[in-house]
Amino acid sequence: MNAKNITVGISAFNEAQTIADVVQSIRKSGCDRIVVIDDGSKDETSDKALMAGARVLKHAVNGGAGAGIQTLLLLAKKEQWPYLLLMDADGQHSIEHIDDLFRHMQQTNADIVIGNRFSMDYDNEVPKFRKIYNRLANVMTNIFCEKNYGDTQSGYRLLNKKAIQKLDLRSTGFGYCSEMIWHGELKGLSIEEYPISVLYTDYSQSKGQRNILNGLKTAWQFLENI
Repeated sequence: MNAKNITVGISAFNEAQTIADVVQSIRKSGCDRIVVIDDGSKDETSDKALMAGARVLKHAVNGGAGAGIQTLLLLAKKEQWPYLLLMDADGQHSIEHIDDLFRHMQQTNADIVIGNRFSMDYDNEVPKFRKIYNRLANVMTNIFCEKNYGDTQSGYRLLNKKAIQKLDLRSTGFGYCSEMIWHGELKGLSIEEYPISVLYTDYSQSKGQRNILNGLKTAWQFLENI
């Protein structure tokens, strides 16, 4: 892994239950550049992330998942990061795929590589409500895109310096996933997907359930921003 070149960015809200394990697993893989954006958590997310070895920036109030991503992109622009890997804070993403995404980026000259949970390469046990939500989100997103993407809502993404500098996102909620693809194409970025495995625990599914309830709000935010 080109760990010294990759910064792992995580937007977290009330993730004290999992954030330490996530940060520690990243560090064990050899990557020690980890930035956690605590998006106004009311629990010990910041403390646990710090103790696990991450750099932590804290929002005074909860702005939404997209707000955390915007802060990461602003910081990456300011500090000239060569690569930014985005991961979820609930532990569903495997750190082992960092190498896969980086290698695929080099082979395809992509600016953004998105981890695809629905590829046939892995038999991921994706909860039914997530499958339905993602299918609908894929249809909505792909309408506005040149390419057809299989997992527009995946939070596991690798961005190179060109993508970091060109992306200017406005969605503060989960609409950032679709907006990043649409805006990336608009800015002439090359976007690819790569198969990944995921692990859904009861905890991660409970977080996802709240996302489903906010699905209409997410869709509206995306449409409003484009």
